[in-house]
Amino acid sequence: MDIQNFFKQSMLNKLLGINIAVYLLISIAGILTYLFGAMGAAEFYANDYLAMPAAPQRLLFRIWTPITYMFTHFDFWHILGNMLWLYFMGQIFLMTFNGKQMFGVYILGGLSGAALYFLSYNIFPVFSQVSALATCVGASGAVTAIVIAICVTQPNMEIRIFGIIPMTLKWLGILYVGYDLFQITGSNAGGHLAHLGGAIFGAIFALQYRKGTDITNGFNRLIDKIVTLWPLVPSTKTKKTKMRVVYGNPNAQKSARDMTDAEYNQQKAAKQRRMDEILDKISQSGYESLTKEEKEFLFKMSGK
Repeated sequence: MDIQNFFKQSMLNKLLGINIAVYLLISIAGILTYLFGAMGAAEFYANDYLAMPAAPQRLLFRIWTPITYMFTHFDFWHILGNMLWLYFMGQIFLMTFNGKQMFGVYILGGLSGAALYFLSYNIFPVFSQVSALATCVGASGAVTAIVIAICVTQPNMEIRIFGIIPMTLKWLGILYVGYDLFQITGSNAGGHLAHLGGAIFGAIFALQYRKGTDITNGFNRLIDKIVTLWPLVPSTKTKKTKMRVVYGNPNAQKSARDMTDAEYNQQKAAKQRRMDEILDKISQSGYESLTKEEKEFLFKMSGK
């Protein structure tokens, strides 16, 4: 696949591809250094230059690591677990959100995970003996942000774990966060703190989105400005359509084509809130308790 075709892929495939490519490069470098008698050299340098350090004096000279750590894996089972979660939950995420929002949640969730990891290792005395050399790698914090974002946005959606066990996203999110919370006292405290940092961002994103605000907008606008400086990377900006004069009812709703991204997201969030209210009413009082307008709205939305 050439670079142009890569940038035409969906955001989910891009994130999967970058993670897998970095893992393969580190693994191949590890094999080569082993053959030339420098066993462990590749992982040592990758950890030194790509992993997120807990020590402030090390981070000062590795300021790029809060980004690179979330694409770096050394262990096969580590990347396999993260990529499976990203693949399956990413598809569910894209049923509600778009690729730009996935990218924003992934990166900002990963940064939130890095921030909680860094702060915890420099505030809590329990980590004082290990913080000087501690590092954090893996996409887990970023992936957790995506998982929790969709769990909070669609709490009543039912999925089947391993294709067998039925579970709503609400309970999946609770179990996901609960596991990390109770594992802080284990051997991988830093990793679980990074997961929780990602979970916090994912929940905030979802709650704000339900209010009609997309908190990834500013970040994605910044990325749009940056990528236009590199001609190989197509900008993700939406082309503006020419202004049209529409005759008729001035209060009529705009079509999706005539809306800005913010207006479209606000209308989508409002419809979702309305749908959730109606479904809650059905679960409490039954279908017959719905008004005529509520039944029409439910019928209209179920047909989409």
